[in-house]
Amino acid sequence: MQNLKTLLADLKARQDDPAISILMPTHRSFPDNKQDPITLKNLVKQAEERLLAQMDKREVWPIMEAINAEVEAHDHSQNLEGLALFAGGGRADIVRLPFAVNERAIIDSNFTTRDISRGLFDAVSYFVVVISRESGRLFQAYNDRVVHVFDRNTKLQGHSFPIKNHSLYSTSGHDRSQAPSEDNLLKEFLNVIDKSLQEIQGARGSDRLPVIVMGDARNVGLFKQLSDRPDDIVGEVTNSADLEADAHTLIADAQHAVALHRDAVEAAAMNQRGQAHGANRLLTDFSDIFRTVGEGNCERLYVRRGFIQPGVMDSDARTVTLSEDATADGVTDDVVDELIELVQANGGDIAFLSASTLGDEAPLALQTRY
Repeated sequence: MQNLKTLLADLKARQDDPAISILMPTHRSFPDNKQDPITLKNLVKQAEERLLAQMDKREVWPIMEAINAEVEAHDHSQNLEGLALFAGGGRADIVRLPFAVNERAIIDSNFTTRDISRGLFDAVSYFVVVISRESGRLFQAYNDRVVHVFDRNTKLQGHSFPIKNHSLYSTSGHDRSQAPSEDNLLKEFLNVIDKSLQEIQGARGSDRLPVIVMGDARNVGLFKQLSDRPDDIVGEVTNSADLEADAHTLIADAQHAVALHRDAVEAAAMNQRGQAHGANRLLTDFSDIFRTVGEGNCERLYVRRGFIQPGVMDSDARTVTLSEDATADGVTDDVVDELIELVQANGGDIAFLSASTLGDEAPLALQTRY
């Protein structure tokens, strides 16, 4: 799956006008995914009609040519929970999303990225490396969903996953006890797995993913000792019934470790929030947040998971007036999304927190830089 943080940065940097964004929920399996290509083509048709109403046909044709080529080449059998198509400047890209999005086609001067921003930050994206004496496997997951199974199509300088161990003498306990170099051979194999993992992590730049290691207790312990980046390892699973099971089963087995990691991340965020409050660098009033973010003084925005708030945003006065009616004239259906985008645009971080973690604290708060 494409690195969504990199995608967001690329979309925000592009100056395409018009910028076409098509979003839709999709399905992973047959027969549900039979409807996906029809839905996509209908949305593309809507976008084309709107373009033709705004522009000359000669300007629209190259845009549609790029879009239609991408649509025809897309393999819907590999769909996840959502899909986004972004087009402009003679270029079109389809991105599979590991979360559902609302179906719509938008033509604007900027790409529509709110769904991706919220979906990306309001979740846990991670690697699961599955190790045994015989093999090493690697999956990428998003919450409780598999988004990628690494295989030979991911070309690496070293060994591509799945990695088979051909160096050990035997898998039988008796024969292993007779092999004096058994431990060294096993360590060499685990080191090979780690090197391949580090190559994949390195390709993500600074956006490394947390890693959960799955295997028996001895192998997991050895892997953590040998890892070049043990700080990436945030959890372990040593009680999976079958390490040869399919990716979906193993990701399900990892959910307790994922929950512990999420709790640790939220606890750290709450600690930072508390320190900011103690230093008088925490704002909870929407207008104060809006104004301060516009000044670039934003370090981190804390958002209660699932929190949506309609309101009127006055860009001149830098005020936010909250509203109960999202459909009223001049009301933005979710000012929280607007503020999330503004914080990101000004280099700030986003921290989503569960209602149970926040307790009675404000559902939206900004930690300022100074």
